[in-house]
Amino acid sequence: MNGEKRLNEFLSSIDEWIDCHNIAKIEKNENIEHILNLKYDDITALTEEQCFGYSYELYAHSEYIERIKEREKSILEWADSSIWYIICSAVNQYGDKYTKWQEKYFLAVKENPLASDILKVKNHAQARINSISNYSDNLKKMAELLNNIAKRKTQWH
Repeated sequence: MNGEKRLNEFLSSIDEWIDCHNIAKIEKNENIEHILNLKYDDITALTEEQCFGYSYELYAHSEYIERIKEREKSILEWADSSIWYIICSAVNQYGDKYTKWQEKYFLAVKENPLASDILKVKNHAQARINSISNYSDNLKKMAELLNNIAKRKTQWH
């Protein structure tokens, strides 16, 4: 079984656990791009109800992004522990006691096709985590700003 099949088996078990515990799934919101691209004039023209609604949608999308990020972190941890499990018995045959562990690690991974396959999974997961690392927090800040605008509009009326 290659690394991707093992990963899919791992992810399926997580999905089954989530389904068994009746944890609500959050769907992708197609309206988010529109909200994120509002200009100043668009924002000032919003009603208080629209501000509250858009604020909620941004919070919900933030939760959606957090779940994606947590899934990627699970993949990263799975890949890291799988690689170490595969190479742990062989890692010390590369170099001597003065060789850095990183060198030993990558030499051992390079020699093992399954570990090399899983390293690709690990690197992709890390890259995906890096690409969305602050996105959720920024969405929450935007949602809070819209919420504050809505409250001010309520006070003005």
